Amino acid sequence: MTRWDAVRVRQGIVESCTSAEQAGDQAVRRGRLREARRHYERMLADAIRLAEQFPDTATRRNLAVSFTKYGDFWMDADHLDQAAQAYEESLEIVTRLHDERPGDPRLLRDLRRGEFKLGEAAAAAGAAETAAQRYASALSYAERLTGTEPHHRGDRRERGVIQERLGLLAQDRGEPAEAAEWYARALAVRRDLAAETPDDPEARRDLGVQHERLGDLALLRRELEAARTHYDEALTIRRTLLGDDPRDLPSQRALSLLCERLGDVALLAEGPEGARQWYDDSFAILDAALGPKHPETRTLRKKLRSHPATPG
Repeated sequence: MTRWDAVRVRQGIVESCTSAEQAGDQAVRRGRLREARRHYERMLADAIRLAEQFPDTATRRNLAVSFTKYGDFWMDADHLDQAAQAYEESLEIVTRLHDERPGDPRLLRDLRRGEFKLGEAAAAAGAAETAAQRYASALSYAERLTGTEPHHRGDRRERGVIQERLGLLAQDRGEPAEAAEWYARALAVRRDLAAETPDDPEARRDLGVQHERLGDLALLRRELEAARTHYDEALTIRRTLLGDDPRDLPSQRALSLLCERLGDVALLAEGPEGARQWYDDSFAILDAALGPKHPETRTLRKKLRSHPATPG
């Protein structure tokens, strides 16, 4: 095979792989999961063939990406064993590449991503210890990356995400002090990112979520002033985000939930009179966003009617 023949063969396989991936994505959007699986498996077969015929760093790294994509498909379909198997295949490829090129930050990011994906699969499967080990490994790569490239926003954000996951695991294990420590680390990361780019909605949303996590933990521990402070911060951020897009229903739901949580804090701290307005606000937000007949609105109405802070 001449050099130009090899170029044409390689390009043909690349185009076939890309086409299969795009078809799979389109099938997923249409809810055609069996069709999507066929396309993704063709994508993976093309990526394997490409790496076998042209085993350079780029094609092998692309093969790892294809395995990750395949794992994501199974993860979304709630087939956790298949997802974990695909993620393992991806991580094995990247580990070999990193051994060959230990100074390549792209491969460090791939390693971080691979360990994190396996942590997510383990957490979804209820394997908390395995999830913690995977997240800890992902965090070690994240810290190496932020140590060498301290101004890389994406690396810093991922470090905060992993720290939050470790906090969630600790909270689920009934270790609130450890959870609070992880959440505080994640909050510091997200506060810095939001301060650097105050107009970035993702950075603000991340910061709001972290305040919510800390508020939930403080409420669980009956640290009412701390809970109120964190919920107030999260509420301010949520209201600002709604100003960006008033049709953002997930944010409307989150805003309603925050008002309800502030009502819970007020109920414990001040009694029913202090809580009632927060509960009314919570219901009003959901009612305006979803309508009075929506199941979520009905559920909240029933809950508030039975609540001691709400008149019968």
